[in-house]
Amino acid sequence: MTISDFLRKKAALKPKRILFPESDDERIIKAAIEISNLKIAIPILLSDKKIEGLDTLDENDGEMKKRAVCFVQETKKISEEEAKSFISNKINFATVLVYLGYADALVAGANTSTADTLKPSLYLRKLYPGVPPVTSCFFMETKLNGENKTFVFSDCALNPEPSPAMLAQISNSAAKAAKNILDIKPYVALLSFSTKQSANSPSVEKVRTALEIAKSKFPDLIIDGEMQADAAIIDWIGEKKAPNSPVAGKANVLIFPDLNSGNIAYKLVERLANAKAIGPIILGLNPPVNDLSRGCSVDDIIDVTAVSSIQGGFYESNI
Repeated sequence: MTISDFLRKKAALKPKRILFPESDDERIIKAAIEISNLKIAIPILLSDKKIEGLDTLDENDGEMKKRAVCFVQETKKISEEEAKSFISNKINFATVLVYLGYADALVAGANTSTADTLKPSLYLRKLYPGVPPVTSCFFMETKLNGENKTFVFSDCALNPEPSPAMLAQISNSAAKAAKNILDIKPYVALLSFSTKQSANSPSVEKVRTALEIAKSKFPDLIIDGEMQADAAIIDWIGEKKAPNSPVAGKANVLIFPDLNSGNIAYKLVERLANAKAIGPIILGLNPPVNDLSRGCSVDDIIDVTAVSSIQGGFYESNI
């Protein structure tokens, strides 16, 4: 079973309501029809017109706008005029509607930058002690030793220069994604150009510090580092370079020391190894919001929607 098949099958067990604000994009409409047929989610389009066979929310509905304005006012302690200005942007308005319970998750980005897709969620987000930071990951399906294998790559989209503490948080969030979304037992490797003190530099020291923080803060994580990529994923190399590691040779969650390395790595694996890349999957937002590439295909939209539907089930009690 491919990763797409797995995600769609899992999402279909308890399909959630997914709001699509970019309702004038033909790819979104085609994907929404297929999503509805597959029953992996209940697609809802934010539109000023009815679309045959699909649920819609009227973006000009006065009562809905009034509720949205009140919510933004109360949440951000701003004036009515400022709140009205905020929801005049369609992505912002859709985000507020998800917070209000009109849907369980939001998928956008087909015609919107990542920054503009995520900005309203980050603006409305309520922060308090214990809330995890917002990170991202990619699900990568490729072949290793002739067999299909799925990896989680993180963080490849959001955090440019994560501190050691942030790397520890990224590790925990990515491991949860592996376990809760992909149903795989996570073995987390903190990647570096060094394996177990084979080299020294400030960047290597950052990874070592991140490991100590992760072990202290998340004692149930199976995690190790610093580790070169080959030692992390190839068993005989892992045995040679890190013989006592609980992770070396079997890592399936790969944590990159910075955004440069993570973004370069996932794109190289996707293009050179013909791997399937699903993401970026945004982790740490409640309700869930996921970003599409502006070059996304209909299949890409369906895959991200399946993930969003699964994520929506984690947070349903809070919506």
